[in-house]
Amino acid sequence: MEGTDTLKYIFFLTKVKNLGNKKIKNILNRIPDLKIFLKTGINDFRKIEGIDYNISGKIYTARENFSAFEKEFENILSDADKKKINILTIFDADYPENLRRIFDAPVILYYKGKLDWKDQYSLSIVGTRNPTEYGKYTCEKFTEQLSELGIPIVSGFARGIDSIVHKTCLKNNNLNYAVFGCGVDVIYPEENGKIYSALIEKGAVISEFPMGTKPDRVNFPMRNRIISGISLGTVVIESGMKGGSLLTAELAIDQDKEVFAVPGYINSRQSEGTNELIKKGHAKLVTCTDDIINEIEIKLRPILKKELIEREVVQIANLSNTEKTLFDAIEYEPLNIDTINEVTGLAISDCLVNLLSLEFKGLIRQIPGKNFTRI
Repeated sequence: MEGTDTLKYIFFLTKVKNLGNKKIKNILNRIPDLKIFLKTGINDFRKIEGIDYNISGKIYTARENFSAFEKEFENILSDADKKKINILTIFDADYPENLRRIFDAPVILYYKGKLDWKDQYSLSIVGTRNPTEYGKYTCEKFTEQLSELGIPIVSGFARGIDSIVHKTCLKNNNLNYAVFGCGVDVIYPEENGKIYSALIEKGAVISEFPMGTKPDRVNFPMRNRIISGISLGTVVIESGMKGGSLLTAELAIDQDKEVFAVPGYINSRQSEGTNELIKKGHAKLVTCTDDIINEIEIKLRPILKKELIEREVVQIANLSNTEKTLFDAIEYEPLNIDTINEVTGLAISDCLVNLLSLEFKGLIRQIPGKNFTRI
């Protein structure tokens, strides 16, 4: 089963009532081929885990109208093509790897924009729709510092903290994803139209809901499991006791993901939820981005190393001739200023001035005794 046939088969199963993602995966594991599925008897469906007599009957009845469904499917593909919307199945290589591993991973994902291999190193940042000035400042600070490290940032496109997350990433031209509780062709809230247009150029909007799906209230809890599921961990910045971001944190815990919470004022309604997460031990207290990086550095190491290498290449290309001479002379083992002077033939004073410049650029560091090493 390949390509369009895979998508057609899975899309058909999503149209059968009472078939959730887990049951659909059970069917696909037992009957991986569309042609075999179309010939499978009703009693054989009942042998599949989670498929009872009632559901097998619904599958059988729906299958009798498969030819009509095929016409609908062709229209969907045509509509997606016109709107430049991509459709992924859980079997596709581009499907986000972290999300694939959760219990109830959506079998179909729609996205507009572009996905990147870096999504496996992403972090989600969520919070209240009504942040305080403290919350706004903290959100901008955390988002900017994490995204500048090359970490993709995920949020839910809602008003408040979510919107600040996306705006901050876009302002700095950094990769970010928005997970929708509606179709990816439905902009909600409407005032985020400019963010939407910019985001699909520097990331993607993602949803499990078919194109045209309206932002119904019941969709958002389902949306939240994707926000946490696609990420290595979730950072909560300001949340009331009943906020959707608290649900995202709970889902992250169920998915065995890291949860971080920024503490807030004890008399602030917007921080009641985050403070409670910390008090109950459900989230790690963080006051700066280093707290997050230190906690999951091993998981982030591949992307952080790649990001640092890429930055170093750009920085080296912009060095002056003197800086380049000094940088080439310095290794990862400590080198004394006198040795650097001898190797380069530069005056001590020129060495010190330019070594300081290289240090400011984050390419080398000075250790006691006027010794220098690469970072």
